[in-house]
Amino acid sequence: MPAITDMWLAPCETPNGLQASDEGLWVIDAAENRLMLLDWEDGSVLHEAPTDTYKASGLTLSADHVWVASTHNSRLYQIERGGATVAYYDPPGVGVHDPRAVGAAYPRPHGLEWVDGKLWVCMKPALRIYQVDPDTMETLHSIPTPGPAPHGIAWDSGAIWCNEKRERIIHKLDAQTGEVLDEIPVPEPELDGLTMREGALIFCGDASRRVCRVDL
Repeated sequence: MPAITDMWLAPCETPNGLQASDEGLWVIDAAENRLMLLDWEDGSVLHEAPTDTYKASGLTLSADHVWVASTHNSRLYQIERGGATVAYYDPPGVGVHDPRAVGAAYPRPHGLEWVDGKLWVCMKPALRIYQVDPDTMETLHSIPTPGPAPHGIAWDSGAIWCNEKRERIIHKLDAQTGEVLDEIPVPEPELDGLTMREGALIFCGDASRRVCRVDL
């Protein structure tokens, strides 16, 4: 099993969505709805801004904007790096309820990824990861998740890694079929946000505030 290494504690109350970038690690804090950019070396704050999101748990970057999954008001937000809202949208998968799902029945977007101009959205209780056209919000494709509580997602050259919070497993899924290609058990900490940098998975636990690295 790949080694899991603690990096540092996030300097916010409830780190949730993550997105790796060359300038640092972007984080959305689910408690205070703050957008933060953290230094890779020590987790210190390089930039932060308030947002209008609500208990968010997903984050990704396009060329010009930050996209946030505002989980508990069932919206996807397109925001500026300074935190101002450009637009918000209904997520995909509204009205879809997989019987395996746990938790609330209303639509809850979680992990996000921006890949080749398209947005991938992990949805509960649909228990699916949707690829959507960000200009129209039309669903282009979707795959099922293998567990009842999917959370963060990360793109990996035609595959999607997905945190399964309840079962404590990170699954690697074929982005076309949803076939499970690999899995990494994570006994602790909790699995919330997920991203990928330089061939390693980076994840965080919102309660523990731990940011960890998994070298593949």
